[in-house]
Formats: sequence, C-alpha cells, structure tokens
Amino acid sequence: MSVSFKERVGKFWDAFTEKESEVRKMLDDKVETDTLIKFVDDILSVAFHKAFFELGINDQGKYELILTPEGDRAKLFQLEYWLKQAPAVLSEKWNFYSSKPAKAKGDFSISMYDTTLSADSVSLYYEIDEKHQKVNLQVECLPLMKLEENKKYSLFFIYLDQLIGEAYTMEYIGTIDFRVSGKGLKKVAATDLRKLMDDTIEAKNWFRIENICERCAGYEMVPSKAKDWQLREDIYIAYSSCFPVLNAFYNKSTELFGNFYADGVVFGFLFYENINVPKDRMVPFRTEIEDQILKEAKAANVADSIGGATGFYFSYMDFIVYDIDAFLAIAKEVLVKYKFKDVGFSNFIFGDTPTFFRD
Repeated sequence: MSVSFKERVGKFWDAFTEKESEVRKMLDDKVETDTLIKFVDDILSVAFHKAFFELGINDQGKYELILTPEGDRAKLFQLEYWLKQAPAVLSEKWNFYSSKPAKAKGDFSISMYDTTLSADSVSLYYEIDEKHQKVNLQVECLPLMKLEENKKYSLFFIYLDQLIGEAYTMEYIGTIDFRVSGKGLKKVAATDLRKLMDDTIEAKNWFRIENICERCAGYEMVPSKAKDWQLREDIYIAYSSCFPVLNAFYNKSTELFGNFYADGVVFGFLFYENINVPKDRMVPFRTEIEDQILKEAKAANVADSIGGATGFYFSYMDFIVYDIDAFLAIAKEVLVKYKFKDVGFSNFIFGDTPTFFRD
C-alpha cells in the first residue's frame, strides 16, 4: 500500500471536477451505456480498486452518481468518507450518494429473472423488533415464489433498496420470511413501508440514519485462559459499529481486508496496558484518550472510530484509517505521554505482529 485512501480520494475529486462536464454531456446525449460506465469507472479507479455505482438524472434535472456498498457495512464507512470529501462546487449540478437512495415514488416496477415486481404484486406484513431496532417482514408475492431461493431473495432485496433506500434496508430491516402466517402481524402497503419506518424511528427514538456509521452495539466475550493468548483474546466487554470487521478477526479470515488495503484503507486497533487503571475508571480513561486521538484524526481527515473494548490486561480503541502514517503519528504522540509499559497498534488480523510505540 503506497498511497493512502485520503490521497486517492483527493485525487479522485480533482479528476471528477475536471471531467464532470463530459459526464453530464454523455448523460444528456444518452451515449451507449458501456461507454459511459467505462468512462466513469476509469475516474473512480483513482480512488477505488473496485467500485459499484449507478449514474442518472433525477426528476429535478440534477445529475447523480450513486455508489453502493452492496450491503457491506464495512464498505459503507469507506463510501461515507468519500462522500464527505465531495467539493461543494459540484453540488449545484450533482447529487452524490454513498448508498442507493429510495425512488421518489413507490409506484415503480423492476424486472429480473423473467419476473416483474411492483407494489401491486407485493403484500407485506410486519412486526416491530424494539430491542434490535428492526422491522421484520413477511412477504406475500406469487411471482417471487416461482423463483429458486437465491434469486427470490436477490430480486426482493433489489426491490426493497429502491422502495426504501439501501441504507434503510441495511440498518432497519430485520428478518424477511416468504412463508406468510400473518399471526400477530400488521399489513402495510409496499408504497407505505418507508413512511411506516420513518414514523417508527421517530416515535421510538431509534438511531437516525443520518449518523449511520455511529450506530453501535455492545457485546461481551469470555476471555481466553490460554497462556499464549493473542491481542483481543483478553476482552470481556466491548462495543462496535462495524461487526463485519470483528467477525473477520475472530474467524481468522483476511478476505474482507484485501480490497480495502488495495484502496489504502486500514482497519486496526490501538491497545495499551490497563492493569494499573482502577476498574471503575477503565472506560472513562479510555474515552479520555480516544477523544484526544479522534480530535486530531478527524481534523486531519485520517480516521474514524468503529468501537472500543476492555480486556483484563489491555484496553482497545478500534478505527478505520484512511492515512495510516498520519494516524500512527497522531496516536503515538498522544499515547506515549501516558508512559504505558505496552502500547501500540495492530491491524485487525488475528495474530498479526503489532507495532509498539516507544518514547
């Protein structure tokens, strides 16, 4: 990894600003789709090893570039960062998105696998899962029932993304069941599902979609009793806003991180010994340190927090990092002041050799 994601994103927006008039002309002239996609993909490749995107013009005549995380919450962090760096000068003519937005009207149809879905062909039943802040759905749709399982779910999720928006699908939709029982469930028209969800979010004070990457959940673990335990195996209580990263770590898988690393993005964690910190001070003390690091990291646009954890020997602070060299310089400057015996940084790869900070 020779170029940071921060630098790649900056170069992308410079390139797009220079070429966006050509993109608009191609959209206006309705040039061949493959030609348009290739042209924009070449620009996006400045920032992304691989990007999934859509282009178009909305009902108000504004041009749109929509990137999609393909349901991957880890990818969403990266795309949110990309979106926040968009130059204000482009906003007059362009809308940019880090996930697929809902269609303005719900009375649309989509066709795939020789099957057409529309609001008229889909009946929805729902229940509210208040504990997990989710809406569980049962779906009644004869055209879907004729498809094999994978195609059935694939087509419905594509429809759902257009109906309520990809971010809503990712964050607020719980279980989806095509075996309708109707017991204890209420019915909602497909065209009213987004309103139902907005009303529920408001009434029950659920986490707002505008701050989607700040949504966290707590978890507990049983610390390892092995003598040769690895970093993070001492954790007993923690929280995270990006569980795919944790799942990859504890499953000892590196597959998730390949494309991120190619883009100059690093998922990693800072750690420091906490054996001399009073138990009732462990979380406040970690927060105090994290706030100092985040203040500098956010000002420099080099990292975002994705969680934290407390172990019986170490405390941990988890990050997605867009410029690893700049971030490590900031973190080291803050942490060395505390004179910890063991303190450093590790990639989110199980058993990875950590970088220790020294005075």
